[in-house]
Amino acid sequence: MKTKGLRVEDDLMLKLKDPNFASAYIMSAVIDNDLAFLPIALGDVAKAHGLTKLAESTGLNRRTLYKAFDKKGNPSFGMVSQIMAGLGLEIEVKPKKQRRQRRNAS
Repeated sequence: MKTKGLRVEDDLMLKLKDPNFASAYIMSAVIDNDLAFLPIALGDVAKAHGLTKLAESTGLNRRTLYKAFDKKGNPSFGMVSQIMAGLGLEIEVKPKKQRRQRRNAS
């Protein structure tokens, strides 16, 4: 019996349903300061969870969501927060880890 393999996109959509994977995926854009990828990452997570469901939970219409997730999309911080909340995710700000300074052996 021959089984058909998953496409990469299908595999990603399955993984993005996991809140831990989804948050790490979105955080990769934040950590890398890749503001061009952030709306795409949010869009991928939103598609995995269903845009209709997200539109209903956020009060944003689907067209607005599609525009926000476009390569040229530039969603406001407020919209990103609203989308994150609708996806069951939250934004956390914490102090940057300090590197330990080497002590010179003098």
